[in-house]
Amino acid sequence: MSEEPVEILVQMAERGEIDPWNIDIVEVTDRFLSELERRKELDLRISGRTLFYAALLLRMKSEYLDLAEDEGVLEEFLEEGDDGFDLAGEFPEGAGGPIEQLEREIRRRLDRKNLRKRPVTLFELILELKNAEKEQRRRQRFREPFTMDLMDVEEVVGIAHEENYREAAMAVLCQCEAAITAEGVMTLHELAALLGKGVLDVYIPLLYLMFEGKLVLWQEEFFGEILVQACVPEADIIQPA
Repeated sequence: MSEEPVEILVQMAERGEIDPWNIDIVEVTDRFLSELERRKELDLRISGRTLFYAALLLRMKSEYLDLAEDEGVLEEFLEEGDDGFDLAGEFPEGAGGPIEQLEREIRRRLDRKNLRKRPVTLFELILELKNAEKEQRRRQRFREPFTMDLMDVEEVVGIAHEENYREAAMAVLCQCEAAITAEGVMTLHELAALLGKGVLDVYIPLLYLMFEGKLVLWQEEFFGEILVQACVPEADIIQPA
């Protein structure tokens, strides 16, 4: 199996572009995508596995930024809440609401932090990426995985330049959820035609949604039609005899 994406990350550290002992996931993602752009300009082949890692990094970056935003909201609430209760222990009338809200914010913040521990070192980042890749393969162990080579690197890199790529993915999910539920399984081309969009315009958000665990994408044969299905609990998956 090609180690190209891992080599790219290691080379970035060797060149001093990233700190291997203190990973900034936003910086790593942006530099990784910039490296893909550079390789594209040099007409160097970029493997589907590398594009897969790029999409994983985008998801991690999105989760990190969401968490940072949540922490900012909590800090703002704490600052504004100073007048809502007396730190000495005497609470004015009606202070129960803000206190309960604060407790909910703290629980939500802890839940988000526990959901995914941010990698600190390059080794931890590579390990987390490989574990995510292994998990994706496990989910598709009864199906032929689709080939990432169907997506051009420019399309993947382009996602990084759109501030609302996550919102776009969720919009596509809302549009196609009813159709997929009604039909059970749809092809990528059928879904694109139904939504009145180009294949790549639908494919990229679907890929993101697959990483989010909301949809399943697979091919029954290599270079065949990509099939799309809403995720079902593992217990409901019928395993072959």
